[in-house]
Amino acid sequence: MTSAKGVFIGQRKDRMGARLLMMLTCIRLAEDFDTTFKVNWFPQGADAPELDQPGELFTRDWMDAHFLRAKAFEKLTEKALPIWTFQGDKSPDRLIAHLDSGKSILVEEGFEVLAFPWEDIETISPRYRDFIHRIGFTDEIRAIMDRADEKLSGQGVSAYHIRRGDILNGLPWKHTTWPAKIEPEELYEAHLEKTAGQTAIMFSDQPELITRFQKRFPKLLQMSDIADVSGMTRAQRDFLELYTMSRAEQVIAPVISAFSMAAARVSGQERLLFRHMLDDEERARANELTISRLRNGSAEFLSVSEAAHIYSKVLFHLYALNSGDRAQEAFELGAGLLDAGADNAFMPRLQALNLLYLGRWAEALELVELALEDPNVWPEDYAALCALRCALLGQSNKRWRAAQSFSQAIWAKPLRPDVVVLCSRALYRDQLALRALPPTDWALQKSIRRPWYSFNSYIAQRRVITRIPCNFDMLLLDWWDLALDQKARRLINNPARLETLIWGLNRQTNIDENDPSVVGFSALLQLHMGQIPRSKAIEITRTVSRQRPENPLYHKRLADLYEAEGDQSQARLTMAEALACDPDNAFLVFAMGRFLERIGAQEQGETQILRAADLDSTTASIQGMAGQIYLRRGDKGKARNYLQKAHELYPAYKRFGNQLKRAGG
Repeated sequence: MTSAKGVFIGQRKDRMGARLLMMLTCIRLAEDFDTTFKVNWFPQGADAPELDQPGELFTRDWMDAHFLRAKAFEKLTEKALPIWTFQGDKSPDRLIAHLDSGKSILVEEGFEVLAFPWEDIETISPRYRDFIHRIGFTDEIRAIMDRADEKLSGQGVSAYHIRRGDILNGLPWKHTTWPAKIEPEELYEAHLEKTAGQTAIMFSDQPELITRFQKRFPKLLQMSDIADVSGMTRAQRDFLELYTMSRAEQVIAPVISAFSMAAARVSGQERLLFRHMLDDEERARANELTISRLRNGSAEFLSVSEAAHIYSKVLFHLYALNSGDRAQEAFELGAGLLDAGADNAFMPRLQALNLLYLGRWAEALELVELALEDPNVWPEDYAALCALRCALLGQSNKRWRAAQSFSQAIWAKPLRPDVVVLCSRALYRDQLALRALPPTDWALQKSIRRPWYSFNSYIAQRRVITRIPCNFDMLLLDWWDLALDQKARRLINNPARLETLIWGLNRQTNIDENDPSVVGFSALLQLHMGQIPRSKAIEITRTVSRQRPENPLYHKRLADLYEAEGDQSQARLTMAEALACDPDNAFLVFAMGRFLERIGAQEQGETQILRAADLDSTTASIQGMAGQIYLRRGDKGKARNYLQKAHELYPAYKRFGNQLKRAGG
């Protein structure tokens, strides 16, 4: 290793579990790629005040060696790339070359063991058990770590993690659902009964829950049975509980919890979920007991908010495949919680879905409109509400408004299952005014689908549509620039998503395989999968555009390919041909503007983008970009007009709100 070699830089904005996993991942990467790692412990926007004093956990020497100050972080990340940009590669060559050139790599992964396509994750996971001891913990922390090893390691102990805490009561966390983080108590009870006689220890951010369990299971251990950490800081307690959990033989926890994930990783094993530990009948029985508790009212729970969160989870059971018609029961349970004062912003959305399933369209729409006015609604849930409104407006044959809601939802969160399912419904039923949406092969889009979502889809899919849902990645492949969601925009770097598109294209039978729309889209997918060279994709797309000269989409695709090939002159001519097909189409005008910006014709590009914003009334990204142009020019008055439109189209998107404030709005 030379001093000029790039390093791995880890950072997370959230809490202990995710940060610890991030550090373990950095240790692993640094070892395997012969470099070192650094940690940005104080990233902008961090939301874990209990971790503001890392000296409570780590020695000064270790922090001096690995922690970055703000200026050092800025310097190291000037030419750094995020780790995900290498995760589609088939070999380590590009990553190694990047590090060898002195450039660093930013690591923000904090939930799963990171493995590249050329690596074997099964050989990586067990190594994490040793990595924890390479972190420079203080002597005080290490002493209790040793005690946990002595009392639990090799004893066949089961560790349970119950997640509640800030999710139930903290702002803004209480206002969205956490189906992968919350499990009903009845599932834990079912497993404790099933394994009666075995040693078990329970951890929770809600201590009164452990007390409740110990009354029924007196031999159940908790952290105080290992060591007294009551006088320690929250950061110290959190870490020591996490480490103690990792000493158990098995960790049983919710689907997503960085805390228990980190504990399992530290132990070199996988967490166990209730779907692994209980059979279908046992889980169903536990869920029915939870429903009975909900029927008895919120007094049976820690708070009305906890009852609302548990209700959101048992809806998966109520609406499970082959569960019968339980929509009225779900509605009545939801109504009881709302009457009891549940003020969680997600509750009206869940109740509106119940009304949708019951066919009570007008009542559902009224509830959706009310929910959209709530400033506590999370961005993801706002998109889901827009998708629900799209389906409800479509049901009333209000096609233009349905298309506007489709646009709000699909450009905000195009990967979220309920958004996809509800928007698929409107498209399948021809309930959208397609003029309000970008030019694409809508007939092919209807035919290219994706499999049913298998878990935590937030929606009873088969109650909304009878066919498997659309794969809107087809739309994104041409119009990714309109998406607000960064993960959605990274489509071409995600082989799994591209392969799902290929699956959908190959299985569709509505359109002949020799139809220009199929041939053209297939060429695009083959190009992005590395199956054909760009020159071949240009040749095929050129032929398709000649076969369908009136369709601007094919000209735009060809222009994009020419641009990628470096032929700016031909790209500009071809983009002009696309625009000539429909000169007043806001999306084509916007595409021309973005193209001109990319080739250095900044002023001309901005003029086109501003014109696109005047033509458009449904797309937050176009309005927002126009506002940003005027903001850069110092014209705050005009900037406010466009940013206000963007903010109104998607008020949950913080960037528009912040820019509007800068413009004096």
